[in-house]
Amino acid sequence: MNKHLPLAIILALAFAVSFANIGGLDVYALDEAKNAEAARAMFESGDYVVPYYNGELRTDKPSLHYYFMAAGYQLFGVNAFGARFFSSIMGVLTILITFLFVRKNFSEKAAINSALVLIASIHFNLQFHMSVPDPYLVFFTTWAFFSFYEAYKTNSKWQLLSYYFAIGCGLLTKGPIALALPGLTALAFLIFNRDFKWKTIWRLQPFGGIIVSLLVAFPWYWQVHKATNGAWTDDFFFKHNFSRYSDAMEGHEGLFLLTFAFVFALGMLTFLPFVFQSLKHTFQQRKNDALLYCGLAVAIILVFFATSSTKLPNYTVPAYPVLAVILGVYVSQIKSSWLDKLGNRIGLIAYAVLLIGFPIGIYFGLKGDKTIAHLTDLSYYFIVLTIAGILILFYAFGKKNIEAALRVNVSAWIVVIILFFYLIFPKVDAENPVRKLVPQMDTSAKVISFKRLNAAFVFELEREITRYNDLVDIQKTMLQYEKGYIISRTEYRTELEQIPGVKYVSEARDLFENPTSLLMMWDRSRQ
Repeated sequence: MNKHLPLAIILALAFAVSFANIGGLDVYALDEAKNAEAARAMFESGDYVVPYYNGELRTDKPSLHYYFMAAGYQLFGVNAFGARFFSSIMGVLTILITFLFVRKNFSEKAAINSALVLIASIHFNLQFHMSVPDPYLVFFTTWAFFSFYEAYKTNSKWQLLSYYFAIGCGLLTKGPIALALPGLTALAFLIFNRDFKWKTIWRLQPFGGIIVSLLVAFPWYWQVHKATNGAWTDDFFFKHNFSRYSDAMEGHEGLFLLTFAFVFALGMLTFLPFVFQSLKHTFQQRKNDALLYCGLAVAIILVFFATSSTKLPNYTVPAYPVLAVILGVYVSQIKSSWLDKLGNRIGLIAYAVLLIGFPIGIYFGLKGDKTIAHLTDLSYYFIVLTIAGILILFYAFGKKNIEAALRVNVSAWIVVIILFFYLIFPKVDAENPVRKLVPQMDTSAKVISFKRLNAAFVFELEREITRYNDLVDIQKTMLQYEKGYIISRTEYRTELEQIPGVKYVSEARDLFENPTSLLMMWDRSRQ
């Protein structure tokens, strides 16, 4: 076999899943729409220091992902593909460096399996289909994780520089978390490895390294601080970092166990029967520095976000690549004798049953949402997993061939991921209110909003949509423009209908949300 063939296949699969239909899905999700719109505002204004969304200062995140999106707009236009292009590139790069790290420190078979853990994870790939900071943070933290280990083992100055540079990029992407996760992991590794010594610390140059990281990030932080008289700095650090950690924001709260569910049951669903065994294997083989290091990285990320008051599925995605290393190494070593253990057999059978029943769960999930209840036929696509579940039982328990069962499992999930992005989700996406309401508008007319506004309208219409909280202000605007539209929510329809000349046009429920977007209009030319 050509020694470059495995890498070529992994790269081809990485591109296939990371770029699957990124231009064919609307920029609709709240965070994605706000980030894509803020990047568009930067791109069109030429102001790459202060981020704005819909004319208001946006303090949620630093600027680096905006720069990548602006580059995407320059290359491909202001559209979904341009907004997501570099997010998908980050997905490919994350898979690539994971493969290369495992191949160097373990084996090519383990590297292939580690890459497949990420390629076959629908939640992992969903992150790299979105114009948000997370794809960039995941790549930069993964780069930092692997660079530190290589610098520690080989004393490579380039790897050490890469470690601190990646942290700097992470600081410019999402803030202090980019320093906390790799930094705490490095500290824990030195302590557990009994090498927390002055000589080692001096060799790793943490003080000079932090200067390198700050040289990457600090110039922009300082510029935005000056340009906003400290408003951006105060809001970002105190509200979006310290407060988000200490207090649940926007209703995203839950038990600490929710963090573990996000990682194991959502992110690692494809390899669910092997997750806990792989963690046990890592503990047993903790004398292996690379496994110990990756295990500590997983633990640090899980504990950090489990103790955070705000919990979201995307927060823990930086754990996926290092967990993929652990899983890839473990799976590459198992033989058919793995099935001799009762716990392993029960776990695999339960997983196969889960796959067999997957379409039924999807059917009732779709049926339970009134907005997309008519799309229950989409559940048929998941029959691929039903077939895989049956074949897993056949190969694992009939043929006693666990490797064949693994190949079937991974192949089925990759097929489902491709189907999901090209055929399944586009039909769901077509039900979003932007797709339904914008065609009913004369987009050359004035557009405003009342009290609440779905962020996706701003990006779709590529303009600032002024938001009013007072009916009097809307009436003043109506005097200035002969024709226009008001975007709001149905709960405010009665209020808006009090304004003479305002008429109801249509409404559409937000996908996966309770609110329903409302479209009203006025047209004095018809009076």
